[in-house]
Amino acid sequence: MLNIKNKSIVMEMERDDLWQLGTALINGIIMETKIKWRLFYKGETETGFLRYVRLQHHVIFVYLEEIYMHLERMELLDNLDDELLSLYRQKPSC
Repeated sequence: MLNIKNKSIVMEMERDDLWQLGTALINGIIMETKIKWRLFYKGETETGFLRYVRLQHHVIFVYLEEIYMHLERMELLDNLDDELLSLYRQKPSC
């Protein structure tokens, strides 16, 4: 069930559906990072790159933290950081 109100959305879903939503959000961040963020980032450190990507997707990262905390799978956010760093290391030189 989905209930949309002024400035809020309430969703009722099964655990598996919540898992799929979290996966879709992570895949979206990875895809956008491949296409845009690794090319737009002008800094020179991996830590700065992670901060940059998290800033671009701040609200989504908040949602992911809530989702994976509920699912008791916080290590998946660490895996996301590892994937983002891997993409950063593949950044084409200008």
